[in-house]
Amino acid sequence: MRQSFIFLNLLFSSFFSIIYCHTLAAPPGKSRAACSPVLQRNKVFSLKQDTVGLACLQKADSLLDEALTFMRKNYYRRDFIQWDDLTARAKMRLMESGSCEEAYNTIGWCFRQLNEQHSFVMPPAKAARYNYDTASLSKAPLLSDLVGEIKGEWINDSIAYLTLPWVSTTDSLICTYIADSLQALIARLDTRKISRWIIDLRKNSGGNCWPMLAGIGPLLGEGVCGYFVASEEKIPISYRNGAAFQGKHVLCRVSGAGYRTQCIRKSVIVLTGRKTVSAGEIVALAFKGKEQAWLFGEPTAGYTTANATYSLSDHSMLVLTVCQEADHTGRVCQGSIQPDKLIPLVPDALDAEDCVRSAAVNWLLRSATGGSPEGASLDTQ
Repeated sequence: MRQSFIFLNLLFSSFFSIIYCHTLAAPPGKSRAACSPVLQRNKVFSLKQDTVGLACLQKADSLLDEALTFMRKNYYRRDFIQWDDLTARAKMRLMESGSCEEAYNTIGWCFRQLNEQHSFVMPPAKAARYNYDTASLSKAPLLSDLVGEIKGEWINDSIAYLTLPWVSTTDSLICTYIADSLQALIARLDTRKISRWIIDLRKNSGGNCWPMLAGIGPLLGEGVCGYFVASEEKIPISYRNGAAFQGKHVLCRVSGAGYRTQCIRKSVIVLTGRKTVSAGEIVALAFKGKEQAWLFGEPTAGYTTANATYSLSDHSMLVLTVCQEADHTGRVCQGSIQPDKLIPLVPDALDAEDCVRSAAVNWLLRSATGGSPEGASLDTQ
């Protein structure tokens, strides 16, 4: 028997013609200027346009400089890059384009030269929405534009299933609301004293990991759940009493005391797939290898590096990879996170998504909190 409920549904050219007077001949007895005052005015107009175009290109070049400066100082593989050569080629590419709009494309080109797939430039409008900068927006974004759907249900009265959404905002109030909503959902599901849980990350396309970690904390457990690794430095990622920490700093906290599940010992299966991306992968990695926690499904997208954001002068935002990620043991993750039990999707199956969930449910039904059930061994990849 399955009882379902949705606890919180957050889905609430211009063309310029340049005409030069010196290309025309004047009739006998008349100067070129006198013969064509309109063309003279067009020449002045052309010079103004050239001046504006030059200023625009200079602004684009300045934006490129800003991005490259942040990259030189903070990119996680900065010591292996020939920055002078990359800068020279990028500037030449921008100038040869003759387009003021090429700054973003040129920055993207730089990342391609570095074989960097996780870094990018967020345009001003999207950056304003991500930072919830309502002063720069014509209207406040809908909550459904900032966070995916959170839902949960009981399966066979003994298993709790919930989705963990993507989060595309850094606004502290909204992040607290998301963490509160997740913990309230866990508390609601736990009214039946649940010891077996399924967390679905297959549609978690990333964003801000901190409300995810703060919200899922009651199932993740107290203590260190991962690390950010840069050079010789390891910064712990942890959960304690309703708060997600980066080192000693609280990045997101629920509004009240953190919820604690009724069953101290729990079995948790995390569902992953190709659409589990970036921040979603941080959450998957937080559970990877923990006692009584397993990953089922397909390998994740492979964006297992961490980004920091830097505001640029035109109000766009450079999203730059600054470190690698490691699990709770300190082991650095390289590329996709491999599930403990690989369950490939069947492309033509009507319930292809559900085959992963069904496998998790069947495995949990045969298991006890104490360990793997007989005949249900995991195919570790």
